[in-house]
Amino acid sequence: LLIHILKPFPTLALLQLRLVSHHFQNIILRLVHQRLLVAASLEDRKLILECYHPSAQYTEPYLFCDYLGTPGLSNETEGQGELYRHLKDEKGQLKQLYSHFRPTKADVATSNTRPHPAGDVPGSRTTPAAHDASSTTIEQQLDSVTHNISLDVHELFTQLSVTAALVQVGPRRGVFLSFIDVVDKKTPRVWRGWLAERAMKSRSSVSEGQTNELDHQSSSMIWADQGKTMGLRVGVKEKKWRGAAPILIHRDEDPAISYSLELEGM
Repeated sequence: LLIHILKPFPTLALLQLRLVSHHFQNIILRLVHQRLLVAASLEDRKLILECYHPSAQYTEPYLFCDYLGTPGLSNETEGQGELYRHLKDEKGQLKQLYSHFRPTKADVATSNTRPHPAGDVPGSRTTPAAHDASSTTIEQQLDSVTHNISLDVHELFTQLSVTAALVQVGPRRGVFLSFIDVVDKKTPRVWRGWLAERAMKSRSSVSEGQTNELDHQSSSMIWADQGKTMGLRVGVKEKKWRGAAPILIHRDEDPAISYSLELEGM
């Protein structure tokens, strides 16, 4: 009976009722789990992400997001998962429940044309093995989502505009048959000190061959709001100056600098 009563409630309204009792929390978790599985199974529905510097609002394309799963919940069967076994221990478990997505470009065009289809020499760059390796590298580069941000001498932080929505894909690119806001437009600040720290850690991780799984508690997260309802995990790389660096800089000033942000997950 409670399931039928609570079913019409929006998800955010359901989450506010989770503290009524353990029984309510179990029912709400089951309803949220069911909605996640249904949404992930709809082929004509896509989660899109808009992430850009405010100055690039009309030029930056939207991104599709591939669903990776929700840790603690089964990706196949409603009512199953590790979280159900631990839910009785603590009522705040649902606050730590995050679904993971991977942003990808809306249009990724790769070419499968071989530069020299005839006359393959074993061990040369025209062999199938060499071509497959180069194709994999090209596809990874094309599929990675990066943003360039710059900070002038006087700037301590920059901003990103972040929006997420569930859409029904139309007959051609950019046309949506339905549009449901998931996260309204947010403008989180990205601080200079945080960028420098993440760039240093990225260099050390690459040199040590470390790879980190998507973790909402990671320091590489940029949270869209103070409630931490949505976050972006980013990799940060410092971009090198192409021209001559400034000759004179006041000792209390930070130099102008640019970074490349790679969106690794959401």
